[in-house]
Amino acid sequence: DFIRPTLLVGLFKPPEELSALVVMELLYYYALAHQDSFDVRWIKNGTVSDSLIAPMANYLQTDYRLNVLGGCRVGKIGLETDNETNKLRISTVEYTSNNGETTVVDDVDGVVLALGCKGMEAVVRSSPDLARLPVFSRAASLKGIDVISVRIWLDRIVPTRTPANVFSRFEELRGAGGTFFMLDQFQGEDNRDLWGGEEPQGSVLACDFYNAGALLSLSDDDIVRILMKELLPSAVPKFADAEVVDSWVGKYAGSVSWFSAGSYDK
Repeated sequence: DFIRPTLLVGLFKPPEELSALVVMELLYYYALAHQDSFDVRWIKNGTVSDSLIAPMANYLQTDYRLNVLGGCRVGKIGLETDNETNKLRISTVEYTSNNGETTVVDDVDGVVLALGCKGMEAVVRSSPDLARLPVFSRAASLKGIDVISVRIWLDRIVPTRTPANVFSRFEELRGAGGTFFMLDQFQGEDNRDLWGGEEPQGSVLACDFYNAGALLSLSDDDIVRILMKELLPSAVPKFADAEVVDSWVGKYAGSVSWFSAGSYDK
């Protein structure tokens, strides 16, 4: 009753599909070393984009003369052999801007691949030079986990015992792990930001499903209905009295890294 839901929301897969080493590490960290720690932190005003990413980008551009190309996607990375050291080095980087224009940069000192499994697969697939190197071809073979993210705005405040909660042992999850966070409780006095600057009407929830392949094919309305009619009232009965003012559903197939058995070697 404890291990399976913990792993579904901590490592996003049931125990039989995970690396034993990573499972032991997570259980030690959460269940033994930090039982009394509260690890959920939510940004108190604005969004992550305008409160964290945009100021950081401005700082790097102003103080370090970096050119941040927002909305661009890296395609092909080319390698060449250095004549002096006889070692491989980056020669070109090809990227596509949000208007569809492709640009090739040929004066490259280095590249940092801060990518998820889908991004790594796409870049290596487009880069034959990288694919020849086992370290990249193995990394590109890592599989991802399906995730669904839901935001729900309600017409009334629904009190809960804690602002961060985990769904467990519900048939409606269809094998997924689930969490729901009460954003209005996290943000407190800044609730107007949750309502686009307007007067708050009620609770605002962030609900996430991991290992959500069996839910991914459902319509957005069906996912919201399962939450409002089945899952949330089963956890907190007062949710049954609330009506949905607005909702948003994001579906991300294969977007989260899967720490499967043997993945350490990749």
